[in-house]
Amino acid sequence: MGILKSSKDDTCCLVCGSRESILRYRLTHFDILECEACGQIFLSPIPSEESIRDLFAALYTSGEGSLPELREYYGYCFDDTPDNPLVQQYELWLDAIEAVQPPGRVLDIGCGTGLFLSVARRRGWQPFGIDESVEATEHARSHFGLDPWVGEFASFADHGERFDLVTGWDVIEHSRDPVDLLRTAQKCLAPGGRVSLSTPNQRSVLDLIAGLLYRVSGGRMTTALEKFYIDQHFLYFSPTTLRQCLGHADLEIDRLDFEWTDLRRLAVSWPMRMGLEGLFLIGHLLKRQNRLFLITQAAEGS
Repeated sequence: MGILKSSKDDTCCLVCGSRESILRYRLTHFDILECEACGQIFLSPIPSEESIRDLFAALYTSGEGSLPELREYYGYCFDDTPDNPLVQQYELWLDAIEAVQPPGRVLDIGCGTGLFLSVARRRGWQPFGIDESVEATEHARSHFGLDPWVGEFASFADHGERFDLVTGWDVIEHSRDPVDLLRTAQKCLAPGGRVSLSTPNQRSVLDLIAGLLYRVSGGRMTTALEKFYIDQHFLYFSPTTLRQCLGHADLEIDRLDFEWTDLRRLAVSWPMRMGLEGLFLIGHLLKRQNRLFLITQAAEGS
């Protein structure tokens, strides 16, 4: 995952820069704050860049460092096969993108193992990727024949290349400066190009229930919240705060979909799976699923 460097401190909103925030949740290892100025939810304190790099190196090689339920989640990043639920997800996202943007040059920020680019190439896209993880990009080269840039997105963007599509799947929540990330993505667009993103939805029914348990217990019941709020994610977006962040980067939303994490990718028991399926149904009816997928383009006049 690409992480942009920032000089902002742990009590400063990573989106608007305000230092005025309120404590939303006090969890075991960190706090979750809410910016009083813009409503953005963010982690405090933010882990060091070195610790995050080490964490992702472990995730891509052994799955260590993640929640137990997510140990299998990253394993699906390695195989471009039709029965892989992650491949199926990428196919659906590309269906949506290609309805408004024909295949051309695509840049995947935080390309990881290169699976998305492998799927996109098969559909006629010319693939380019960037990631800071040496371990992940080695897989992209050896298994998918890709040649991703290893390093920071800002350094890559300075080369001036332009793309018809810039993607960031589960990237923006890891950024120390999401507005700069989005501005840099927009700078990489060819005329008429689009930026497409996915990120967890902070306004999901799962967060609603976990937050209710926290409040009625006087802050003692944190287990459910700690399945959603993790130290790998610095930012937690709702549709409203994500739209605000995009606006700071002169991007506007073409399409916004609410989605659920595919349960096939989670290592959970059958009783837990059945319970989640029930909650997923409720969330679907309320449009409060736990994930957001969106397609954006440069705002008119930007």
